[in-house]
Amino acid sequence: MKAIGGWVSPVIAGIMAFVGLLASSRASDDAFAVGGILIFLGCVAYIFSAISRHYDRLDAAH
Repeated sequence: MKAIGGWVSPVIAGIMAFVGLLASSRASDDAFAVGGILIFLGCVAYIFSAISRHYDRLDAAH
């Protein structure tokens, strides 16, 4: 079950990144546009962090 948790949160972050870009593209003012892009960038950073943690654990196991 622990392995599933390692994949679920990056998938949810990917969905949130898409929603952030969607909100940014449909924004009627600058606050929503900047907010959507910040959500997107934060989610992408989290996904890359999750990938890095995964491969760091694999390297530590070997």
